[in-house]
Amino acid sequence: MDKDRGYLYEIQGLRAVAALMVSIYHIWIQRVSGGVDVFFVVAAFFIVGSLTRRESLTLGDVLDYYGKTLRRVVPSAALVIFSTILISMWLMPDSMWRNQIKHALASIAFMENWSLAMTATDYLQQGSPPSPFQQLWALAVQIHFYFFFPLILWVGLKLDSRRDRGDHRFCALLLMIITVASLAYSIYITEKNQPWAYFDTFARAWEFSLGGLLALFVSRFTLSMLTAKLLGWVSLIVLLTFALFLNVSALFPGIVALVPVLAAAGIIAAARNQGDMRVLNNRFVVWFGNISFSFYLWHWPLLSFYRYVTGEFEVSFVVGLTIILTSGILAFLTTWGFETPVRRSALLSRRRIYAYASCAVLMLLPLGSLFAWYQDYQGRSADAKADLQEFMHEPSTTFSEGGSVESQDLSPSTLIASQDLPESSYDGCHQSYLESKLIECEYGNPQSDHTVVLAGGSHAQHWLAALKVIAERENFRLVSLTKGACMLSMDPHARYQVNPSCLTWNREATDRLIEINPDLVFTTSTRGQGEDERVPSGYRQVWNRLAKSSINVLALRDNPWYGFDVPECVDLHDDPASACSIPRQSVLKAHSPTDDVHLPNVYFADLSDLFCDDERCSPLDGNVLIYRDDHHITNTFSYLTADRIEKTLHQADLVFEQRSSAGLALRD
Repeated sequence: MDKDRGYLYEIQGLRAVAALMVSIYHIWIQRVSGGVDVFFVVAAFFIVGSLTRRESLTLGDVLDYYGKTLRRVVPSAALVIFSTILISMWLMPDSMWRNQIKHALASIAFMENWSLAMTATDYLQQGSPPSPFQQLWALAVQIHFYFFFPLILWVGLKLDSRRDRGDHRFCALLLMIITVASLAYSIYITEKNQPWAYFDTFARAWEFSLGGLLALFVSRFTLSMLTAKLLGWVSLIVLLTFALFLNVSALFPGIVALVPVLAAAGIIAAARNQGDMRVLNNRFVVWFGNISFSFYLWHWPLLSFYRYVTGEFEVSFVVGLTIILTSGILAFLTTWGFETPVRRSALLSRRRIYAYASCAVLMLLPLGSLFAWYQDYQGRSADAKADLQEFMHEPSTTFSEGGSVESQDLSPSTLIASQDLPESSYDGCHQSYLESKLIECEYGNPQSDHTVVLAGGSHAQHWLAALKVIAERENFRLVSLTKGACMLSMDPHARYQVNPSCLTWNREATDRLIEINPDLVFTTSTRGQGEDERVPSGYRQVWNRLAKSSINVLALRDNPWYGFDVPECVDLHDDPASACSIPRQSVLKAHSPTDDVHLPNVYFADLSDLFCDDERCSPLDGNVLIYRDDHHITNTFSYLTADRIEKTLHQADLVFEQRSSAGLALRD
């Protein structure tokens, strides 16, 4: 191809390679490739290069740039989101509707990265299909950069008194500060909370600012043609293969992300120095680079929907190739039919308000379909909740000794299972995992002289329904002291204490328990699954402190954790009782780890027979759905176990009376 070296065709080829890398790694290798990081570098290279070449940069120019960017991004994004919503309504199981509506809204608002960060999403988690909107996280991050970096350049150019000489020192200084600060933060947050870091805009900003620095300084580096070719080829080989040897999805975006970022920079530098990489600047690859944005958007929902329909995570070569070819065809049609007419419209480029208005109108397409989806969901949810209420008020609806309850339909419905939460999640009586303030609520008879305190994390909280039934039956006072992701533990270094607020909360909760001086504290006793199941030392520290105040504890063995979303699995299989069950030995030790722990003030209860037989653990008991996600039980199931929990409370009382009458002294 005859090229004008003022325009580096290799960069368009690099976009094509990055898009293909992403799709190939997603489909067959099932790893993150680092291709998205290349997109960030290339985008920054173009932004900084185009805006700093201007003789002056005004706020009006920045607003014009926003309009131009929106005309390039919105048409394809709007069409893909709209199509994904329609197909999701048709193909997706009921259990996914609520979360996917949230993902769709976040995608429309270009906030999908934060939505995924909030849920600590494992980008390629196996076992349950990921969101078909998930790939839009990268577009969201890029949009954030598209908004902020022109403003940063505007400030830098205003400060740069030597701008006319082409010395953009203040722009460079600002970009260097962002690079250092963001990279340091990225390394820190990746080590501390990698799933969050992966989607964190601030942890990715350094990749963008490095691309900007490359735009400012690449012309100052002069390489021989041979050196440039060598640099280009080495960089390309590293880019294509490094993720085969590193588990990028578990390491990014910390220091390891320097590999694809520097590889992309090496390719751009090589192209700038006459590297002439034919594999990147030939006509077909450059053409594909022109549609690479739409290709990236299309490949993920196609892959996701294939997995929904088939229930298979593995993808054959033929199926994967079909997904790639279909994505390419859709990308071409999207670019040719939607993006190009809007991007090149003389009318829309005449005034920025026209660009903004046209893009707002285009986004009404996915917004309207999302509203229709939400309305349908609301109507069906109301019906499902009414059915659940009717089921719960049937006279025969109860468990006895862990037996099954049969109902005509699944209760709760998978559509509303994720909302079948303990009452304290709705009445403000359960503290979030981020806050340390103690929240205390009372149920049953607040005037009773007999007090039971439910204390701990969400795995203690989800027994509230059963305890509330018992409190009302037996007329005792039930106090709730629970906090999300915060077990009743005093170990500040435990990996299960995911937020620093947990330790503060535990100190206050333990003090409050001593102040209340209840007849019994109801909490959990174990942590971990399978051979890792154990009684954490932090739990014992709390129990020992309570012993000094003669406070008795009923510690319940934790329920099995499934490792996948149970309602989704139930929806996706014709025989969920079999397909979604798991081997007992994979989640529970043969003997409870509490068998080896003896504390006079603690009664250890093991109700694992509610979840498992001798061989397998089932997510269903008859037609009752036990789990609302991968490890929390439904409020319905908790309610139905009231008889069994009541018997356990009486057994605990009897044991403590026997110990007391036998004169056993409480000890540390």
